[in-house]
Amino acid sequence: MKENKYQNPMNPWSGLEKYSKEFTLKNKDLTIFYFEAGQENSTSMILIHGLGDEADTWRYLIEPLATIFHVYAVDLPGFGRSDKPDLDYSPQFFLSTINEFLEALSISKVILVGSSLGAILSQGYTLQYPEKVSGLILLGGALIQNDGKLDLSFKLMQIPLLGEWLYTRLRKDPQAAFDSLRNVYHDLDSLPKADREFLFQRVNERVWSDGQKRAYFSTLRNLNDWVKQSQKGLAERLERINMPTLVIRGEFDQLFSAENAEIVAEVQSNAVLVQIQGAGHLPQQEVPSEVVNELLTWAGQRFSTK
Repeated sequence: MKENKYQNPMNPWSGLEKYSKEFTLKNKDLTIFYFEAGQENSTSMILIHGLGDEADTWRYLIEPLATIFHVYAVDLPGFGRSDKPDLDYSPQFFLSTINEFLEALSISKVILVGSSLGAILSQGYTLQYPEKVSGLILLGGALIQNDGKLDLSFKLMQIPLLGEWLYTRLRKDPQAAFDSLRNVYHDLDSLPKADREFLFQRVNERVWSDGQKRAYFSTLRNLNDWVKQSQKGLAERLERINMPTLVIRGEFDQLFSAENAEIVAEVQSNAVLVQIQGAGHLPQQEVPSEVVNELLTWAGQRFSTK
């Protein structure tokens, strides 16, 4: 039988291998994969990826941020190289996992940086554990949502059986799997060749992982209800935390509207909104130098210990 090159373990983006680590959370009996870089005495910063993504989404940010901060970029359980047990992947499960991860590594105070789902979880974590968060950076997402719009592909994926069928059929066509990424990039084809080759391999590895498929649908369907239920009184709760917050939105983001980004900046008195030109839902991959500059300028002024 011909070997399926997409069913091998995921390799880190070139250059990140030296930062690779694993840690087993005893309470959950889960092994978490993560990258760690930076000096021990620096302010801690944890980077949390979006739905179906992995820590490699931060591949261009980890080293620059590590010049000032102690950086951790995790694969959430169910995704990437972390364990993928058969369980209910609810937002509360992810929040408690993040909390246990921080406690296990003796991180008492942290800057949270989240992309998409990671941004939603970061804002949710801040509301639940405000004493543990010193700053909040949201890229392409937020828990507070007002327009109620949802990309068609996500709407279809939420339908039981149909979503699984659409997902699984991508195994027959690696190019179709790659093309499924187009709604999260402004111009997927303009990415450097190394990125396009990496993403082609990576998205097909995701598609062929039964554990990640299970986690993806559980997360997606739990998330929708949780976000809707969280809206009541959310603006008032966010007003009270007064957390230094940077909101970053790609100019052409199809999943996180300009309206939602503006709402976060309006509701949180200590929030700043920045729009990145020429980027879609993942500006950290499309225009990483601009995102790095915004993060280092904003966070460096407020939290750097150097």
